[in-house]
Amino acid sequence: MQQNEDYVLRILQDVGLVTRHQIESAQARLNGATSVVDVLIRDGIVSDADVSRTLAAQAHMDWIDISSMVIPPQIIKQIRTEEARRFKVIPVGFGETGLVVAVGDPLDIDTIDSLSFLLQRELEVVCTSPQKIREALIKYYGTADEAAEMLREKIGEDVDLGLEIGDGTEPIEGDKADAPIIRLVSMLLIEAHRLGASDIHLEPMDKKFRVRFRIDGVMQEMQAPPKRLQSAIIS
Repeated sequence: MQQNEDYVLRILQDVGLVTRHQIESAQARLNGATSVVDVLIRDGIVSDADVSRTLAAQAHMDWIDISSMVIPPQIIKQIRTEEARRFKVIPVGFGETGLVVAVGDPLDIDTIDSLSFLLQRELEVVCTSPQKIREALIKYYGTADEAAEMLREKIGEDVDLGLEIGDGTEPIEGDKADAPIIRLVSMLLIEAHRLGASDIHLEPMDKKFRVRFRIDGVMQEMQAPPKRLQSAIIS
């Protein structure tokens, strides 16, 4: 681990993202619960995106921003929740030779090899920032509570996403019934905030349920949930 960190710090210094003085200052304030790189990120000297982009370039690996992607459910289902969380990876599509997965640490070859062996399939690996991996794990694999917590962190205020779901007369009891809709609403709100939307329009139509965001004064149609969920979402 120390060899890996020394290598990362040397690369960051070589490309001019940090100075020797900044590294030594971070080392002086190091505690057992973190790393020098974490201290540099915490101090705002570099971002985790800066670090992961630089390491991806060294590893000749493409870097992508998965927060700007809408990953289809059929892609997400290629890796089970427990495996995605354990290996900290997000499937993002299919490439020429196999499933494309995003990782936050391009130097962690053992994890990539272990996941490929476990899945018994070829993997094409791209890199993103560790923070974007954490957010995507919540977005695509998380619980309703995790989604709500991420939303609170992003917009800096408490959000109550409790909903009653049913056939219009009797609510369905229990977290298991509520969680999928709550998570869906959470993701709509998070996406609206990320895109800088001033309004969210939920529009039931004859054959579909339309969702539009007002961004910079212009209404833009977004990927919408199934029409059968419109009553639960609007309620």
